[in-house]
Amino acid sequence: MTKIYDQHRAAFANVSAYVILNKQGARVASVAFKYPRDGAGRLYAYVHIFGSEMVRGFAAGGGYDKHTAAVSSAVSRIKDGLDVNRWLASEVAEYDALRGALAKDGGHRWDGAAQAAGFTVLQAV
Repeated sequence: MTKIYDQHRAAFANVSAYVILNKQGARVASVAFKYPRDGAGRLYAYVHIFGSEMVRGFAAGGGYDKHTAAVSSAVSRIKDGLDVNRWLASEVAEYDALRGALAKDGGHRWDGAAQAAGFTVLQAV
C-alpha cells in the first residue's frame, strides 16, 4: 500500500461524511460526524441543509444511537427564517420534510428517517 492511503486513513480516522440527495438526484444536504477518540466522549454532528446555515450538535455517553441523537441535536439549532422568497413551494416542502426527518430522535436511525421521507443518503467519507 502506498503512503497516500496511510495518510488518508490517518486524516479521516475519526470522521465520516454523508451527502443527502432529493428525488431528482440533487444534493440538498450534508452531514458529517466527528468521533471521540475514546468512543464514550462527545460525538459531534455537523448538519447543513441547504437553505439554512450549518449547525452542530452532539451526543455523549453510550448505550443508545448517538448518531441520531447528535443529528437531532444539531437540527434543533437551525434557526427559522428560510428565505422562502428564493424558493419554489416544492423546495420549501422538501426542506421542511428533510428537516423534520432529521429532527426525529428515535424510531429510525437518522439516515433511515431521511430515506423514509424520500431522500437518498450516501456515505462520502
